[in-house]
Order: sequence, then structure tokens, then C-alpha cells
Amino acid sequence: MHLQSSIQVNHPIEKVLQFFYEPTSLAKWDRSVAEMIPISNDGTKEGATFQTIAPSGMKMDYEVIEMTNERDVKILLKNSKMFKKAIWQFQFDPTGDGTNVTCHIYFSLRPLYFFLYPVLFVTKRLC
Repeated sequence: MHLQSSIQVNHPIEKVLQFFYEPTSLAKWDRSVAEMIPISNDGTKEGATFQTIAPSGMKMDYEVIEMTNERDVKILLKNSKMFKKAIWQFQFDPTGDGTNVTCHIYFSLRPLYFFLYPVLFVTKRLC
């Protein structure tokens, strides 16, 4: 399944990218994240790994699997109980008024969570 969302940010792309790649920023814009812990040294390169900790204490591991000039990044969720596979893709495009940020999520659920597909399908249609 593929879900997509976009937002216009009224800041230049350089400032938006700086905020996005700062490890402490993730918890400021993603309610499911209380803390982000870099595992490898540089989160702005392919192969970089990090872990997130949810407000509930659940930990999730991620790897940057593709990156194009920091403006297009794909991040793989590793070892998830819910997702068979999940990739987040963020695209940053400068506009006259700032930066357009688009988030794509490509995923498939594990059988135990198949009941979520109809809900997500309806959500997808509403976007």
C-alpha cells in the first residue's frame, strides 16, 4: 500500500533540510517519536542507521537506503512486528514561497494486522 501527504513550509529549503536532518528534530514533528538515537555517525548518507523510541517506550530501527542530494531520502523500517516491509520517502522541493515537503509511505502489513488494510484504504481515498 502507498500513502502520501504533502505540506508547504514557509522556510527556504536549506533551513528545512537542516531541521529535518537534526536528530533532535524528529520528536518535534512526529508524535509517534519521543526520541531519535543515531546509531551510525552521519544520518545524511546512505547506510546510516538510527533508532526511535516511542512515548510508550517501543523501539524501532531504521536504515537510510537511498538518498539524492539530501532532497530525496528513503528510509527502511527494520524488524517490525506490524509491518512486513515499510519504506518512508521524503522529498523536499523549493517553491517560490518556501519548501514543499512530501512524505510517501510504502508498506505491507504482517497477517496479524491485515484488518487495518480497509481502514488505511479509506484513509488513502480521503487524502
